[in-house]
Amino acid sequence: MQTLFKEQTAALNVETTFCFIAPYSPKLNLVEYAIHLIRQKVLHHADCKLGLSAFETQIQELCKRNELFNKEQIINLLEYIKSLIPIKKI
Repeated sequence: MQTLFKEQTAALNVETTFCFIAPYSPKLNLVEYAIHLIRQKVLHHADCKLGLSAFETQIQELCKRNELFNKEQIINLLEYIKSLIPIKKI
């Protein structure tokens, strides 16, 4: 498969990197970092009497205010994730 992919992308002058990772790798998944942050900001000190819709509203507001990650934080997280992966260039 890698050979076929390499042949098909050669004309496009594209450098391809394959990363072989475990099937479930939470440290390599940006969404896991977002979920962790939501837990810290919304759920950690939450009132247990609130309904699920209240938590949903709080999470939606957090996302609307762009308080999860700014662009620089996303870039830094992606660089960190990239540093965890052994890379094999073809």
